[in-house]
Amino acid sequence: MSDPRSAAEILYPAQNRDAPGTARIELHYLPIAHRGHAFLRFVDSSGKTVGELHGLGQSKNTGKIMEMGMDGADLVVEHNDKERFDGTQPISTVASGSDDKMAKLWARGQKAADDINSKKFDYKTSDLSYEAGTDGGQIQNSNSVAFTLGRAMNLDLDGAVRAAGVARRFPGWARDLLDPRYDRYVAPPDFPVTNAP
Repeated sequence: MSDPRSAAEILYPAQNRDAPGTARIELHYLPIAHRGHAFLRFVDSSGKTVGELHGLGQSKNTGKIMEMGMDGADLVVEHNDKERFDGTQPISTVASGSDDKMAKLWARGQKAADDINSKKFDYKTSDLSYEAGTDGGQIQNSNSVAFTLGRAMNLDLDGAVRAAGVARRFPGWARDLLDPRYDRYVAPPDFPVTNAP
């Protein structure tokens, strides 16, 4: 007989997850139409958001973070010390414990974020094949970042999204950008317009 509890409930029982005085790392998402942008949030034992880790698109031309990642932009990980977006929804608490223990775990996530940034990935938002039900080819976006950070922190984010029934909301999921075997997406070069009036 299968256990009716979610993966997060099995790994992190309720008395250890959200009890007052317990720090935690949460998986959240920002709904975008029928899809979403997944990210991690660190909440301290007083309930204050200490930080968030987001995969974002950065313009290759201006170096500015884009409101919506576009194909061919730089894929970067940004650490925010406050909540970046309004209207986000929690998926699950994926780790909990003392402030010190969670701060050490969060530091592993920040180290993985630095590693991702050093590798200079290109951003690929989605793919028509994903809408047709496949894994979406070479999508490489914010959701790939969240998945990779979870792997680096040894968190079962995959189990959390499956248990919540939201796995298909996240194109680019299940891509570990730091796996040496990962086949990265490389954006085609932009060619200058030569025949403009």
